[in-house]
Amino acid sequence: MTHQKRLSAPKHYPIERKHYSYVSGIKGSRSNKTAIPAVLFLRDVTGYAESEKEAKQIIRNGQLLRNGERVRDVKEGIGVLDVVTLEEVDEAYRVIIDGNDLKFLEVDDSEKTIARVEDKKTEGEEFVYHLHNGDNYRTEENYDTGSSLLLNGEAEEVKREEGAQVLVISGSHAGDIAELKEINRRNLDEDTGTVEKEDQEFKTQLENLVAVENIELGDRE
Repeated sequence: MTHQKRLSAPKHYPIERKHYSYVSGIKGSRSNKTAIPAVLFLRDVTGYAESEKEAKQIIRNGQLLRNGERVRDVKEGIGVLDVVTLEEVDEAYRVIIDGNDLKFLEVDDSEKTIARVEDKKTEGEEFVYHLHNGDNYRTEENYDTGSSLLLNGEAEEVKREEGAQVLVISGSHAGDIAELKEINRRNLDEDTGTVEKEDQEFKTQLENLVAVENIELGDRE
């Protein structure tokens, strides 16, 4: 799907739903549940472009980067934990989710990106890690499924383990940063985590949690 009616667009899309009839859909590896197309970032979030035509020109000129790589299409998704950079004005933002909304937090170091390991396989002497954003990462280093990788040329593993600081990326507590108190393995059912924030405990599916211990997400003010 390349376009959809604005009134039926996902709730996290930052658009005026009665302004135009249609809005671009997402193509590529990001999910439309946790991402927006690049055109919305350029036009509706930052105002850097006034129209889709201007957004296309910015992208053709190679001025928009996602996790250090140039965005090639206005429909490419920009999603949770991506770092998106506007080279011409030297601005960079990390995407987080807060309830039903995406927030774009200014960051100083645009070269550090975060991704969670969803699964892995071996090819020869290398491990191939499938990340939460749909990308793959290859290395000879062995990391745990569920860990976060802090990527900056090389990878640093941040384990999703009891006692770790985690970011909730889905559910009613989306956007909260809390402590993972307990991991509950449930065999055939979805694994869950017991999480505590400000003396309040709640449970959520483990897949809703991303380890962010000692990771600077950006300015949340």
